[in-house]
Amino acid sequence: MDNIRIPLKSEALTDALQNGYINGRAGWVAQAVDDNHVIFKPVSEGQPHFMIRLFKSIRAISLTATLLPAIATALLCLNLGLSIDLFVLTTAVMGVLFLQVAVNVFNDVEDYFKLIDLPGSLGGSGVIQSAWFSAKHMQVIAWSALCLAGLCALPAVLKYPVHILVIALIAGVGVIGYSGQPFRFKYRALGDVFVFLLCGPVLTTGIMIAATGNVHPLMIVLGGYFGFIACGILNANNLNDINVDVASGSITLASVLGFNNARWLQVLYYLAAFVCLIILSLYIGAWVLLPIILTPVIFRHIFILFKAQDCDHESLKEIRFDAAKLHLLLSIAVCIGLTI
Repeated sequence: MDNIRIPLKSEALTDALQNGYINGRAGWVAQAVDDNHVIFKPVSEGQPHFMIRLFKSIRAISLTATLLPAIATALLCLNLGLSIDLFVLTTAVMGVLFLQVAVNVFNDVEDYFKLIDLPGSLGGSGVIQSAWFSAKHMQVIAWSALCLAGLCALPAVLKYPVHILVIALIAGVGVIGYSGQPFRFKYRALGDVFVFLLCGPVLTTGIMIAATGNVHPLMIVLGGYFGFIACGILNANNLNDINVDVASGSITLASVLGFNNARWLQVLYYLAAFVCLIILSLYIGAWVLLPIILTPVIFRHIFILFKAQDCDHESLKEIRFDAAKLHLLLSIAVCIGLTI
């Protein structure tokens, strides 16, 4: 079947992007933008089992970005001699995971609507581009995850209503507003700020309150560590997408700074993370500095960035995945250090 061209800023385009339904047939996917039109192509390949599609749509592999900070928070609580309510801790961690699922899926939908993530791009889960789920189905998944997060938060809310409701409000605004209306933080150069907060201090503080009912300054420092290395993932993505974001009208911190300065921002994020570790080590012990053994891996990551001539350089094709792996390794290392 031939491709179909639909004008930009038309009702037909909105419907086609949301439902993937054109001329009485489902499975149409936006392929490219050309001369004020969006080119749609039908996807006819067979679909895998529903659970496989769901697993990929929520980017389940990426959930370690919130799971490991939650585990590290519990370990820090034990180091501080605090008593943990295991049931409330478990439900709170599940709530955090569902929040990440929600923001992952909402982000995929909005990036597709803005024609940033099209077939062949490196961003997102790729399920919309493969016609495994329509954008409308993905919205259902995102809202369902958000509701499940709320249910999981109930034990903590009932036990510590004021503190947890404040944390939940910040998290809710961040999750919905990160890429969605009316805030669209991600597209207004505020993505780094909210990733830092939601994957860092807000997450660790919320888990600590849920688990122990206490707030300790070191929890903010631990949150800073995880927030900065999470920003390393986002900045690596945004560095790679500067030209795409500019073309789509999206404003990220990387696009505002430009390719050269955004590379230095990546250096700053990792330096700031290690400053947080040094502060923690003064109170918890030297084993918290275990992530320092990964310094050569960080140097390699930074070297690749600075060797590239521009954001589209072939050497940067894997840079976002390298940053995600680095986050995983740094998170595991600090968890081991807190355990020892």
